[in-house]
Amino acid sequence: MKLNFLKLNKEFQENGFFVCKKVFDKEIISLIIDEIYKSENSIKYYDKFKKLRRIEKLYNKGVTLINANEKILYLLKLIFHKEFLIFKDKFNAKPPGGEGFYAHYDGIFKFIDENNISRNGWYEYGNFFVNALISLDECNENNGSIELAKAHKGDFDELLKNTRNNGTPALSKEIESKIPFNLINLDAGDVVFFSNTCPHRSKKNKTKHNRRILYYTYSLAKHGSKYDIYFKDKLKSKNPLKALTEK
Repeated sequence: MKLNFLKLNKEFQENGFFVCKKVFDKEIISLIIDEIYKSENSIKYYDKFKKLRRIEKLYNKGVTLINANEKILYLLKLIFHKEFLIFKDKFNAKPPGGEGFYAHYDGIFKFIDENNISRNGWYEYGNFFVNALISLDECNENNGSIELAKAHKGDFDELLKNTRNNGTPALSKEIESKIPFNLINLDAGDVVFFSNTCPHRSKKNKTKHNRRILYYTYSLAKHGSKYDIYFKDKLKSKNPLKALTEK
C-alpha cells in the first residue's frame, strides 16, 4: 500500500471521497470477518427473512477490529493532519437478493430525543465526519456496491432541505434525480473514505453471494469521544424506524 497523502487530501477537498487500495490483506480481512460474527454485546439487526443485515457497536470486540480502527485513525491523521476519534461503527451484510438503499446523506436528519426535543442528527456531536468503508468482499455493480456523488456544500439546515425530512437522511427524489453518481468498485481489503455530506446509495445484490462491508465513522477528536452518547441517544430516540431500502 503506497499512498500519496497530499493527493488524497486534495481529492477529498474536491470531491469529498477517495479510494485506498489494498489497505488490508486477505488474512486480516478473514480475521475481521471472524471477529464480527463472533462479537458479543453488539447490536444485531435482521431483515424480514431473518437474515443478518447489520451489526453495530463492534469496533472493539476483537484484536483485529481494534487494530483496523487504529490503522484507519493513523491514515486519517496523515491525510488530514488532524486527530480523529471513532464516532460510530457498523457491519453491513447484503445477502443474495438483498435490497439496496435510497440516496442519502449521513447524519442529516432530525430526531426527537427522550425529552421530546428535536435534535440535529449527527450535528449534535460535531460538524465534520469521515466514513471509512472497508470492503470485506469484492464490491461491484452486480452485488450492489456503494455509489457516491460529490460532497454537497452547506450547513445542516441547508442540506436538510434536500432530504425528505421524514426522520431519515434520505434525499428527495427531485434532488437525487439531478445528481451524477459514481459506482465504486472495490476488492476485499480496499477502503473508500468519504464525507458524510456525499450523497450515496446502492442497488440490489443480484449475485448468489453475500456482499459484506465494515463502516467506521470518525469525528474530530477536539469534540471529545461521542461514541457512547451517540448509541445511547439512538436507542432512546423517538423517531419511527423508517427503512432506507429502495423498494
